[in-house]
Amino acid sequence: MKAIISHNYGTFNELKLVTDFIKPDKIPKGQMLIKTEAVAVSPGDVRVLSGACKEMQGPPSFPYIPGGDLCGTIIDMNDVDPSKVGYGKGDRVAARFTIGPRGALGEFATVSPKMTGKVPDNLSSEEAAVLASSATIALCLSRRITKGERVIIVGGGGGVGSHLSQILRLKGTAYVAAASHEPDRMMREPLSCDNALDYTQKDVYDFTEWKKVGVDEKFDTVIDLSGGGWLRLMEQQSSKVDSKRMIVKPGKNGGRYLTLVPDVYNFEMHTIWQAMKLFVFTNLVRHFYSRFLKSTSLPVHSFAMSLDNDVEIMKETLKLASENKLKACIDDRGPFGFTTEGAQAAFQLQASRNVRGKVVISMKNTGDTTGGGKKL
Repeated sequence: MKAIISHNYGTFNELKLVTDFIKPDKIPKGQMLIKTEAVAVSPGDVRVLSGACKEMQGPPSFPYIPGGDLCGTIIDMNDVDPSKVGYGKGDRVAARFTIGPRGALGEFATVSPKMTGKVPDNLSSEEAAVLASSATIALCLSRRITKGERVIIVGGGGGVGSHLSQILRLKGTAYVAAASHEPDRMMREPLSCDNALDYTQKDVYDFTEWKKVGVDEKFDTVIDLSGGGWLRLMEQQSSKVDSKRMIVKPGKNGGRYLTLVPDVYNFEMHTIWQAMKLFVFTNLVRHFYSRFLKSTSLPVHSFAMSLDNDVEIMKETLKLASENKLKACIDDRGPFGFTTEGAQAAFQLQASRNVRGKVVISMKNTGDTTGGGKKL
């Protein structure tokens, strides 16, 4: 089969299209064989390719096929009961990886039904791959937000943020602001934030910057999708003058800081100890510190340790999109082609962090590098 592969760790330059990769010939029990139609590229895909977490998430051998989140048509199933999952052979499904962040960028891939849903007819395969990858995560995060809150999404222009802003609007969130490198985009439909600032030009953690654009009350919740925001709040808390400029209310007044990324976005993770420090110990300390020692000056710290692998979340996400309540946000520089040039361009864009929604590779596009998608 055709596949995008890498023979080594490195940058996007390692990616090549081959035509003679061995098609999966044995479907593991409880999994399905999919003819792939579209793949959504994620930060984790770039991290795995770089080797920054090779001991923890790296492929068992080379060459390997990157990519984990996809949409495609079911070719075969091994011990998966169609009556229980709601789909069968010939149906189009979207899947978020649960086995490992690899294997999607081939003509055929094996997936688990644990985070897979049937795609409604009025959604394209590219849209479905995006929704499975990022909108499901956004929906998970939105469940931690109550209706009347004032929320700021830092790093709101990427895949999760672009869908989270829409879902918060559906929930009736009182005020939604965003920090992004393209603030104008955040205030246009379908994202429709109340306000936005350019984090490359402004200190978005300084409340005086928000006052300049008419924000007259501090936020109830900061959702940090970029990383490093807690360190900035700690700096402000250490100074009485700066603490008055803090954008979020203290914990005693209901203020919260919610994140799913470490302080350093491009982190490395080579040992279990590093993983525990990044995702467990540091966050446990902040959890107790913010609740019991500094609740009068800091928001309470919450880390989304594990996002729900709940197939009902996938179903709800796809249903919202099919009802035109949620719009899949595909970066307008794509969808990229299922070619060497297309895959390299897609991974290079994802690595830049200057994405508009989600980076997508379309398996149907085997000629041009890009497909000239609509800007969102």
